[in-house]
Amino acid sequence: MSSRTVGSPAENRRIDSWKEIAAFFGRDERTVKRWEKERGLPVHRLPGERGGVFAWSHELTLWLNSTTVANPEPIPSALPPVSAPEPSLDTKPELSAPPPPPHRRSALLSVAVLVLALIAISLYAFRFLRRPTHESGSPNIPAHHRPDPEAEQLYLKGRYYWSRRTEGSLNQAVDAFTQAVVHDSDYAQAYAGLAECYDIMPEFTSMPRSEAFPRAIAAARKAVALDDSLAEAHRALGFALFYWDWKVPAALGEYQRALELDPRDEEAHHWYATSLMMLGRYPEAMSEIDKAQQLNPASRSILSDQSLIRFWAGDRAPAVEKLREIEQAEPDFLSAPRYLAGLDFAEKDYRGFVDQSKHLAVLSNDAQLLAVANAAQRGLSQGGERGMLEAMRVAQQHFFDAGQSSGFELARTCALLGRKREAIASLKAAIANHDYMVLNIATDPDFALLNGDPDFEELLRQIIARMYRA
Repeated sequence: MSSRTVGSPAENRRIDSWKEIAAFFGRDERTVKRWEKERGLPVHRLPGERGGVFAWSHELTLWLNSTTVANPEPIPSALPPVSAPEPSLDTKPELSAPPPPPHRRSALLSVAVLVLALIAISLYAFRFLRRPTHESGSPNIPAHHRPDPEAEQLYLKGRYYWSRRTEGSLNQAVDAFTQAVVHDSDYAQAYAGLAECYDIMPEFTSMPRSEAFPRAIAAARKAVALDDSLAEAHRALGFALFYWDWKVPAALGEYQRALELDPRDEEAHHWYATSLMMLGRYPEAMSEIDKAQQLNPASRSILSDQSLIRFWAGDRAPAVEKLREIEQAEPDFLSAPRYLAGLDFAEKDYRGFVDQSKHLAVLSNDAQLLAVANAAQRGLSQGGERGMLEAMRVAQQHFFDAGQSSGFELARTCALLGRKREAIASLKAAIANHDYMVLNIATDPDFALLNGDPDFEELLRQIIARMYRA
């Protein structure tokens, strides 16, 4: 492919139709649609706009340089340095000049591809470097520190992979951020990126909370120590303090500190919103998630969490419809089927709950979830709701006894079955295992049958005391 057909990388722009995406590459619409299906061309669909697509020019350029259209290859773990000067993409050879030999054309194209790759990742920095400016004039970098150039490119690469939120991309992001801090041990942003990877890995990968969150806290504290004015370091620390240490005032304070430093930090608004949702503070949560969505309307993670908050705030049908649209538009994204399974259960749509649970289990390669979903399906067909719950309880008990479950889901099922002693015993185990889902059991309707039980009320007092300790 000629390097002149990929469009100018001088700015990140939105490309709003298949026709324009095809023109960006100098190909026809059928070709770029096939690339999306077969080769992962990064094309986005906003839920609610059927048939409408858009793309970001920097993502298309990055995709181009992580695969060759004629012969796709995996994205390399690191970009090799460019030693040749950047060729002009607009200069055409004189008509009288003979074409270069094939081997030279190949070499020139390789140089152009490498240069474009560096430009693409640099363009991706726009969203992550638009932070308050220090006296030195450089955004988000302490006046006393300039990152190593190679470390900075690794950081930008890590941010790209982090934003995709899949198991493979998060592992690649961890690798890139780790390489960045190896190259530059004083690079606060790279430590913050590493912390944010570990923050979300329990949700999107198989890494256990007990491994991920302590790493997140350590990396975030290192970032804050290096640069206390870095918003992303504070939001990363807030997330881990909330979901692992259950230090609610400290966590909310970190989110607020991040937003004081950068009111346009969409991820700080996003994570602040989900923490507020866990506390049952739905109006505040909706206000924060709406701000996040306004700042980044194309984020599938923000859109999914916005729908989840809207559901629990009472606007249920539109929230479910939006999540189903996201699931259809983003088939590799785990949040939509995970949320839909829970919302179908809350709405007593048990067939939908089983289907979404099985889909999520296959998508995330979760054998335990698949076993419980299959048990639920058998129980539902044989004994309705009660049969489903009893079959789930047996399967969940098996995994809990084997040390493969925190006990929270078993507690929920036992509570719904009226098995109060077992439910409370399993909740105690979930607390010991740091399962943050216990934080909202006071408002979770699935535990309503336990209200008034002295042991349950004592557990609630212990949880609240722990959450709001000094």
